[in-house]
Amino acid sequence: MPGAGSVAPPWPTTVDIEPPMASSADRRLPGTGSMGQQTSYSATVPHISGGLRDTVGMLLQASLAPSSRLQYERAWYKLVGFLHSLGLVPVLPVPIYIMMFFIAHLHNAGLAPASIISYVSAISYFHKINGFQDPAKSFIISRLLIGAQNLRTVSDVRLPITLPILTKLVTAVPTVITSRYKQVMLRAMMVLAFKAYLRVGEMVPGSPRTGQNCLQRQDISLNGDLISVSFRHFKHSRKHGSQSLQIPGGVIPASLISPASCVRDFLHARGTVQGPLFAYVDGTPMLRREFDFLLKHLLEFCGLSSQVFKGHSFRIGAATSAALRGESDAQIRAAGRWSSDAFRKYIRVA
Repeated sequence: MPGAGSVAPPWPTTVDIEPPMASSADRRLPGTGSMGQQTSYSATVPHISGGLRDTVGMLLQASLAPSSRLQYERAWYKLVGFLHSLGLVPVLPVPIYIMMFFIAHLHNAGLAPASIISYVSAISYFHKINGFQDPAKSFIISRLLIGAQNLRTVSDVRLPITLPILTKLVTAVPTVITSRYKQVMLRAMMVLAFKAYLRVGEMVPGSPRTGQNCLQRQDISLNGDLISVSFRHFKHSRKHGSQSLQIPGGVIPASLISPASCVRDFLHARGTVQGPLFAYVDGTPMLRREFDFLLKHLLEFCGLSSQVFKGHSFRIGAATSAALRGESDAQIRAAGRWSSDAFRKYIRVA
């Protein structure tokens, strides 16, 4: 993520949480004029123990999910790269006009409006946590974000992987995938993604260091044909806590797929090594890029476009299939662990 000459993200330190002194020092970007006042902090207040400072730091770090922390760091390094391209040095607070050009830069780079908003939100976090005014509250910044949405609004083109498509993919696995272990793992991944409404990030991590944020070996168990799945880390877990699902694993009607058999075959091959669920026998997790690569080849073999069928299509397909079966909004919301009715945009019912 960071490159040569990168400036580390301004996470708060114990120095940042001391009471401000009366004086302040002017901080500037070279050649840009004043960036405003940055308060100087004293690190010598005697009545605040080091233990209390450490606890404050620990609590601040615990307030962010690991995935959010990585997202904020990516946004910061994106800003650092932009500033370096202009010959500027990143210093907080970032001037509004720099934020304006940063948003324009992201838009010109083809980023989706949601991605631009997430980058601005991350930069805002670094301002607020360090005691500076939130640049996203600026009227012109809010208008630029609205403009980006208006110019780049597109419908979600991802299509659902419904039961007939899932059956086709599962059937094609032995033909497309040569490794026996990958065959049983990929079958279990696709079937469980469909039955448990899995997000791709809940199945596989983006990198080895985030492996603890996806499903773990101990999060899944079988009791006959009943599959129990515990979700400790998912999109809304910080707000709603962990959740568990009991999934019937018998043969799915109108198919030859037995979810319990697929999961059982994989668990038997995988063994009991603790760590990410979808991993190799030595515990090394399958990463998202590998899952995407294998799925792409399966789709193409089945004559399906990888432009409209993605990893998230299993979750979309699960919601669509549930709606076609006549399940209520409340049932679908609970099964997919949605905190709102956002799932409705996924349902593709003609």
